[in-house]
Amino acid sequence: MTMFKLTDLEPEFLRHEKRDDGHTYHVHVDSIDKAQGIMFLCPACFKANKGKVGTHRILCWSSSRGITEDVEPKPGRWRLDGTSTADLTLNAEHPGGARSVLLTGKGGCEWHGFITNGLVTDA
Repeated sequence: MTMFKLTDLEPEFLRHEKRDDGHTYHVHVDSIDKAQGIMFLCPACFKANKGKVGTHRILCWSSSRGITEDVEPKPGRWRLDGTSTADLTLNAEHPGGARSVLLTGKGGCEWHGFITNGLVTDA
């Protein structure tokens, strides 16, 4: 089983903004209070690559913080519980929803895991 501290995976809290120029942006914010999502290095690829070089990032959005269902990536949405990246837990956004993060797609790493109290573990 792979386990990392989320803080080892270069986490960033983000906001999703659509601006007057018609483009959307993922804007770094410095606290969970301002965040609509979190982005971090993929733990499976971080382990396989022995670090961040060549490792993609995972982005998890929260609909309870204002992210609509049409915003990519989708369909997953999580509730961001905690005070910082050190104690963050991703919980199911809706009753019956998934708490785990599952990457799908052709040619992807297909990581499946959890973020619980700042720890990242495989499912």
